[in-house]
Amino acid sequence: MRLLAACGALPVIAAPGEIEEVIVTGTAISGTPIDSPYAVDTVDRQALADRGAPSLTDLFKTLGANAGAIGEVTSWLNGTGQAVPETAANVNLRGLGASRTLVLFNSRRQVYVPARLTGGRFVDVNVLPLIALERVEVLKEGAAAVYGSDAVAGVVNFITRGDFEGLEFAASYEHIAGAGDADLGVIWGHDFGGAHAVVAVEHARRQALNLAERSWALPADGSAYWGWSGTGNPGAFIVPDPVDPGPGPLSLQLAEARRFVDPQCENTGGENWGGTCGFRFGPWDNLIESQTQTRVLGELSGMWGAAGGYRIEALWSQAEIPAWLTTPTSPPVAKYDDVQLVGAEHPGRIALASAYASAPASDGSMIDLRGDEDWYFLGRLVGNAGPGREVRRDADTARLAVAVDGELQSGLHYDVGVSWSRARGLMNRPAEIAYRRFLAFRGYGGPDCGVGVVADRDGPSGLAVGPVPTGVRPGTGNCRYYNPFSNAIEYSAQPGAAFERAPNPDYAPALANSESLFDWIGEEVRVHNEARLLVLDAVIGGDFADWASYAAGYQYRRFAASGRPSDPANLDLNPCWIPGDTQCRSPTGLFASARGQSPFDADQATHAAFVEFALEAGERWDAQVAFHYEQHDQASSFDPKLALRWAMTDAVVWRGSVQTTFRTPSVDDLNDDLSTRLELLPAVGTFKAIETQGNPDLDPESAFTTNFGVVVQASAGIDLTVDYWRYDFAKSVGVLPFRSVEAAYGQAATRAQVQALVFCPGNRNDGSCDPAEVERIRVTSINGPDTETSGLDFHLGGSHVLGGGAFSWGVDATAILAYDVAPLTFNGLELTPALDAVGYLNDPVDGAVPPLPRWKATAFAVWQPHSLSIAAYVHQVAAYKDRAREAGTRFAAIDAFRTLDVNVAWDLPRQGLTVSFAALNLTDEQPPLIATDHFFDGMTHNPKGRRLKLGLRYRLGG
Repeated sequence: MRLLAACGALPVIAAPGEIEEVIVTGTAISGTPIDSPYAVDTVDRQALADRGAPSLTDLFKTLGANAGAIGEVTSWLNGTGQAVPETAANVNLRGLGASRTLVLFNSRRQVYVPARLTGGRFVDVNVLPLIALERVEVLKEGAAAVYGSDAVAGVVNFITRGDFEGLEFAASYEHIAGAGDADLGVIWGHDFGGAHAVVAVEHARRQALNLAERSWALPADGSAYWGWSGTGNPGAFIVPDPVDPGPGPLSLQLAEARRFVDPQCENTGGENWGGTCGFRFGPWDNLIESQTQTRVLGELSGMWGAAGGYRIEALWSQAEIPAWLTTPTSPPVAKYDDVQLVGAEHPGRIALASAYASAPASDGSMIDLRGDEDWYFLGRLVGNAGPGREVRRDADTARLAVAVDGELQSGLHYDVGVSWSRARGLMNRPAEIAYRRFLAFRGYGGPDCGVGVVADRDGPSGLAVGPVPTGVRPGTGNCRYYNPFSNAIEYSAQPGAAFERAPNPDYAPALANSESLFDWIGEEVRVHNEARLLVLDAVIGGDFADWASYAAGYQYRRFAASGRPSDPANLDLNPCWIPGDTQCRSPTGLFASARGQSPFDADQATHAAFVEFALEAGERWDAQVAFHYEQHDQASSFDPKLALRWAMTDAVVWRGSVQTTFRTPSVDDLNDDLSTRLELLPAVGTFKAIETQGNPDLDPESAFTTNFGVVVQASAGIDLTVDYWRYDFAKSVGVLPFRSVEAAYGQAATRAQVQALVFCPGNRNDGSCDPAEVERIRVTSINGPDTETSGLDFHLGGSHVLGGGAFSWGVDATAILAYDVAPLTFNGLELTPALDAVGYLNDPVDGAVPPLPRWKATAFAVWQPHSLSIAAYVHQVAAYKDRAREAGTRFAAIDAFRTLDVNVAWDLPRQGLTVSFAALNLTDEQPPLIATDHFFDGMTHNPKGRRLKLGLRYRLGG
């Protein structure tokens, strides 16, 4: 990355008419970069152009200080629990969590994503039009003493082109194998006497990139397991012993009973795993979703009075995923009950027994298929036959900010502003209505059958067939059977399956499932989320003398969030499988394959004040001293900071800082209403509800941060910076890890400590059920274990004249020396051991630590002879490991990832035209393979392969 490693930071407040090349992140006192005692890395507009104008997701994946960037990859895998759309992108400095990086737009706060997230929300940086972006400033150390809560890990400030003059059009198309991206933008700026207006509009379209377009993402067999499910269609059938089914409830009987796999499992593309038919769901997943984004930014600024200025900003952004693709249907949350019962009268079963008299069982015996005992289907409603299900996801953001600044006759500077921002999102998830599935297996399926269900409190599922009108018979008239057998499938949609092109000889058209039946069973979980942020702030500042300046300020913030599920998904209205029922044994909602959501409203108010001093002790010493007090509804904090700069010589400058930082628990962490998602529980063998409950008694997080570095500027145009950083992080807000809870429940010696969190059938949490019977797990927000992390940032670069043109080069790298997490103790039990996270994949789904390669580096060279610009960038991510795999086994080692980007731009100033061509990942490197559903680390690597990008830019005036 071409990072211009600046020595410092600068003014939010500046005297009107003052012209300085300053950075505006890190302090509220005017000053030039060289005078600051700490570093702010800047990626300016020219650097972005040299890199081929990457997306912000690509930019932050290669930023050394950033770890765990989301964007593009499906939210199944990025730790957001399907709460955040794939159009969103974040910043996660030092891998401490995106909510601990403060993101500013033109030095002012922006609303968080409209998603209920444990551990804190983050700002979606994808809402800004890139054509309006002037530069990105990254303060890579805690800054709570100036900015307050959220600035634990650092600050990222997006600065726009508020002074743009003229008219500029930009268009680009990026081709990748199997997909492509197109962007069109325009920015206009004009001076109207004392006022200057800028308007930017951008529209971006992205084609879906399916896993099938990348051979490495779609393994040909189930030997790797990842990317496969044991619950497929065709599936398997459980046949309990009619004489001695075994002790205990039906769920345990089914878990221990014999099984046979559908005889056409493998020919339709499945894998016969003995007792199940493995299903590869990859063909119905995308690496990148089809999406459109429209962004509009307007700015108006000018002078008022003799020494004052104003600035008004308005932002609107909309992102749409019109067809978010996922598997045809999901596994049932209740794996062993009587919902998917197949009686001897089922027409699909009769046809199977006519074609196959017997089938091999999972225990090696043979099962007589002509008996009359009940069978139970172990599978999903739709699998290898497809198609996948598609739902719509939307997000929109609005922002309005007004600020005035100026200088009074006394020499006092002031800056007063108010900003309001709002984010809304609609997150849809496909699901199936449980009681309708129950009826369809019994031949009473369809909207016009006229048969319903009633509660059966003692039955395995709690359901029973309701009154059957006279003359109504299963599978006749408007009542239809759902057929789980392969004789309902004519062709497979699995790539490479025997029946992909050749028809299934067992197929019987009369037994096929109708689309209308699936439509009746299917439903969507819809949740409308909204977040709003109001910020009022005022800063004053001035000089004590030639050697001392000060700034002081006050800020009021109010954040509010709400969530509104649709009626079928509203757990307050429908907590049970029967609509309107509130007395069921397992209140998990209407759905057989998803969970609903309770409505919620929450808000949080903050009052903050700070004072900051900039001191010059002679020609060689500079200092920053800052103090910050913040009062929340639940807690308060006082944080100081001291930063020093010593110019040992004109060429060598030492700098360092020490400070405390903090972050209050978010509204989601404090809200004791339940938030629910589905996760795979290994002991149960299917997805179950994970309920997360906030904790109003949480303490704020805190950190003690130290930084120490040196800047060397050689006379030959070469500069070197080395910075050591360290964070001692305490009381981190997170959530109990559900997988650790499940593991502890599975051990007799530790079950008692966690049984209150684990719910068995009958809504019991007394530890009375087998681990395979667990219905749901409830985890709470906690103040988690202490974390210590440290590392080095390195920059070496220079600029020269070469062959009649400017030549610049550089190397930027970040090495993580340590990332140590203390053990997590719960109820006297060490729930998770101490963690050395550096150099490991880690687990963003059930843990707070993202993947942490030991180092990342970028080397670049840019040559600009005459009207040409030729740039080359090499990005490298170090190899790391998956601690869940044994050394030497498949996927245990995650290889290093190196990409080469080349960009050539031709500038025609007389025509106002710039033409650019970029080859990104020129050598077509594939991401290293890991043991996860999509086979790559979407928070670190890029799955696109070689990308060819053509860009045009046309400018008038300015």
